Amino acid sequence: QRNALYQRCQREGVGISVMKPFFAGKLLDAQASPFGLRLSTMQCIQFALDRPAVLTVVPGPSSSREMEELLRYLECTAEDRDYSILASEKLKATVMGNCVYCSHCQPCPAGIDIALVNKCYDLAKAGDLIARGHYDKLRLHASDCLHCLHCDDHCPFAVKQSDRMNEIASFFGF
Repeated sequence: QRNALYQRCQREGVGISVMKPFFAGKLLDAQASPFGLRLSTMQCIQFALDRPAVLTVVPGPSSSREMEELLRYLECTAEDRDYSILASEKLKATVMGNCVYCSHCQPCPAGIDIALVNKCYDLAKAGDLIARGHYDKLRLHASDCLHCLHCDDHCPFAVKQSDRMNEIASFFGF
């Protein structure tokens, strides 16, 4: 679904600015990354820029040191930017059972944006205070899950979303 939107933007000449290319820092930490490995800032930026219609990446550095690191992108090699590790079968095995927000579970019969609900949950659990506010503002929440198992059946990473919706609803209180 997301890829279709990127493709449409490309066809219609609509540019996309990508924010948070490091997935709130998770991609830069092997322990927190949904892929079980650390990606470099260069790999994350290149991955974002390679999506259709993406014109810019807005990483949001918070220090001059971080800005200097980001500016290295302009001079780094293609090897430094290579993120092909993400396509390996070994890597797929490391993310099995973990939501990577791919939206293959859509469309949800209840209308829940399952990937976004999961993203808010994971960010909130990691301490992102803004994520709870985003979750609160969603039209539908984890508690609206019908437990029809549609998402479980369509997840390429074998995530038991129907169980996870209970966990998320309990965490947020609805």
